[in-house]
Amino acid sequence: MNMSLFMIFPIVLPLLSGMAFLLFRPRTEKRGHRVVTFVTLANTLMVLTAVFWAGDGTLTLWRATGSLALMFRMDVLSRTFAVLVSVIWPPVTFYAFGYLKHRPPEERFFAFFLITLGILIGIACAANFLTLYLFYELLTFATLPLVMHSQRKEAIRAAMKYLFYSITGACLALTGFFFFHQYGVSTDFTPGGVLDAAKLAGHENLMLTATLLTLIGFGAKAGLFPMHAWLPTAHPVAPTPASAVLSGLITKAGVVATARIIYFMAGPRFLRGTWVQTTLICLSLLTIFMGSMLAYMEKHLKKRIAYSSVSQVSYILFGLMLLTPEGVAGALLQLVAHAFAKSCLFLGAGVVIYFRLPNSNYHYVDQLRGVGKELPVTLTCFTLASMSLIGVPPTGGFVSKWYLAVGALHPGLGRMGLIGVIVLLISAILTAGYLLPIVTSAFFPGKDYDYSKPMPPRPPLKMQIPLILFSAATLATGMFAGPLLRYFQRFTATIF
Repeated sequence: MNMSLFMIFPIVLPLLSGMAFLLFRPRTEKRGHRVVTFVTLANTLMVLTAVFWAGDGTLTLWRATGSLALMFRMDVLSRTFAVLVSVIWPPVTFYAFGYLKHRPPEERFFAFFLITLGILIGIACAANFLTLYLFYELLTFATLPLVMHSQRKEAIRAAMKYLFYSITGACLALTGFFFFHQYGVSTDFTPGGVLDAAKLAGHENLMLTATLLTLIGFGAKAGLFPMHAWLPTAHPVAPTPASAVLSGLITKAGVVATARIIYFMAGPRFLRGTWVQTTLICLSLLTIFMGSMLAYMEKHLKKRIAYSSVSQVSYILFGLMLLTPEGVAGALLQLVAHAFAKSCLFLGAGVVIYFRLPNSNYHYVDQLRGVGKELPVTLTCFTLASMSLIGVPPTGGFVSKWYLAVGALHPGLGRMGLIGVIVLLISAILTAGYLLPIVTSAFFPGKDYDYSKPMPPRPPLKMQIPLILFSAATLATGMFAGPLLRYFQRFTATIF
């Protein structure tokens, strides 16, 4: 079955709905919520329909020349990311209805929230470099208003920093387009790569340099060192629903772009054993360790979780750069497990801030003592998500990190793989060091804790149910990882 009729609508519907939201604001809050709910659920239904019933055909929406075209296609990577976006988006949307009730303007937030949804589906289904790059650029401008939603000075500064890193990364990535166009048979994503050996002869180092710049550029969204600094700045000032999708999904747009360049443009054969592979493995390991260490030292709650994202997303990049089937399978499972776990952590932090610390401008971890007694459901979900990030069985984080370690110990990687495993173990210890103290002080505040103080109001179900769903998903991705891994092996079979 041709996917054209199925896949174009989940891209266009949120884009047009978001723009209509900006131009024609709903008369009442309730009507606006109904529109956002309808668009979000309809989008999810259309994505799932396309994933499970559509074929692998290619849709060319517009073509300027033979190599400049707007094209969409479905494959294993497309389906994985599109489903992840469409499954996470509705619960975060319902959560946002409650969270933003006293944080206007809601209309502007939900307008760009819907536009971002359509852009992410476009990134998932991009069939060539031009389409990917176009939607990658659009993603920056659509998410910028989410970061600066409060319009406070610190929010505007954070948004400008995010814009600087994103535009710099996009400029670096754009250099790759010209080189792949020059030395490749096409710029359409092709399993195994598009480079032409005859054209490339004598220009290998030049192409390797261009590939490195492209991967660092796309790595800006994923928080890869040295393009990581926007993450811990943007998260503390953005509304919690925006933080959840920034960390859970928007960073994964950078991961998807990186995977496309490695396995569908340059190709694993071209990169394996080169200085580019070594450089990118070193950068990912440095980011993993640095992010974990900075999170361990950070006292601000949302900043700590943001630094954690810097570290955890680079696990995925590390797996992709191993260029082994096990590493790629572990990276894709980490992509899924981290999206659920980090969305749960940020939403949980938002509940605590909203109900426990509503009048405080500084949301530090030492203010969370005893919060598990007051918000038990929230902190239980927070704990399960933390277990997944640490890598405790039977969560999805454990299985993904296991496969990453197996992939790193591939004989062809030598000492670099062994160093990778050591860094993963150190990072797991540091992750336990910055997440478990929050949990233990929340549930076991000590004898001197004042148990007689009034309890905060109970969070509404629209803010609790997303936490329960995401924490359950972190367990499900580990307990039922077999079908997912078999599905990902279909992807590795096409690229190696």
